[in-house]
Amino acid sequence: MRILHTADVHLDAAFTSHSDELRRKLRDASRTAFTRLVDHALSEQVDALVIAGDLFDGDRLSFQTERMLLGELGRLTATGIPVVYATGNHDPGRTGRRAMDLQWPEGVHVARDREPVTLVVQTPAGDNIGHIAAIGHAGPRESEDLSVLFPTPTGDLPRVATLHTQVNDAGGWQEHDAYAPSQLGSLEAAGYDYWALGHVHRRQELRGTPSIHYPGNLQGRNPSESGAKGAILADVKRGAAATVSFVSLAPIRWEDLPVRSLREAATLDDLVHQVLNAWESARADDGGDPGTEWIVRVDLRGATPLWQELRKEENQEHLRSELETLLRVLHVSLRVGEVHRPVDIAEHIQRMDVLGEALRLARSIRETPGKELPMEPGELIGIGSSDTLEEYVRDLLDGVEEEILARMLEAPGQDP
Repeated sequence: MRILHTADVHLDAAFTSHSDELRRKLRDASRTAFTRLVDHALSEQVDALVIAGDLFDGDRLSFQTERMLLGELGRLTATGIPVVYATGNHDPGRTGRRAMDLQWPEGVHVARDREPVTLVVQTPAGDNIGHIAAIGHAGPRESEDLSVLFPTPTGDLPRVATLHTQVNDAGGWQEHDAYAPSQLGSLEAAGYDYWALGHVHRRQELRGTPSIHYPGNLQGRNPSESGAKGAILADVKRGAAATVSFVSLAPIRWEDLPVRSLREAATLDDLVHQVLNAWESARADDGGDPGTEWIVRVDLRGATPLWQELRKEENQEHLRSELETLLRVLHVSLRVGEVHRPVDIAEHIQRMDVLGEALRLARSIRETPGKELPMEPGELIGIGSSDTLEEYVRDLLDGVEEEILARMLEAPGQDP
């Protein structure tokens, strides 16, 4: 059984911290991503589209989005491809208006509450090829483990479970409220071949057999949701690992661009050149899909002769505007909080005072193998699913000795 698994579409999200024009583009991008989702379902001739919660961002829905959504779902179901949609905390099935009020096309099956909805998936010829079960959130703050309410699978056909849940073992769990919390071990033991999950916006595979996946959200909404966004195409088999592939669908991508080699940047031209080099290098590794537009957060860190100039708001705005034009992106934001004046660590690290002790301690921590640190990777904010604890700590503390030295040498009350 082939399914296309998406979640956390968040149609008509407000994007309140951005300009009117950027908000419009982001709302358009969410609709475009959903149209691409349906296009892909049709081109791959999937047996079902599965939406694991938060299809809507809330009760507010524009006329344009309502027409788009129902039209796209109708285009899909008219070809015989069913849709299974389990509500989440942003679009609860009993207290939220959207899941209740819309006139869903025939072939859209909505799980609105704790009562399981089960679909027998069939071929165009009428042969049964699998089952999809779904449970939804009745209200916006579901605190119980809904995964224990799924019916026990029977028979030889592949089984899919659809749920909007916070799996406590998942990476990035700290970034989300623990609605409908579940345990990975319980999901593994439930007897389903594929768990189509939603709620955590970071794409990840929690287990291969049975296959347990978060697809991430369909379109990134802020700088913390960087990278390619889309859905998971899964061929689900009974008693075996599903064959899965990620499908990039978002027309706008958010990207963080760390720039740390600023020691030789003594002029604005030098600084711009460093950022452009970093951008070209990043895009050489990941150029995005054709037509992708970008929103970039440039993160300037470390020692630079321009550290005082970069702390001035008017200089930041000029640099931001210039980079926006040169990078040819939708928007650039700047982070400059961790720039500091150039310093010589070797000159101070042997000092027998608080400063020397702090430098030696920072170096010792940075060079400590990750396995000796008394914490688990999941406890750390910002750690990627592919990072080891050692890699994370070394990256986090890169340049920390220089920063400590610069901060402690800076005279109290000094005007930067």
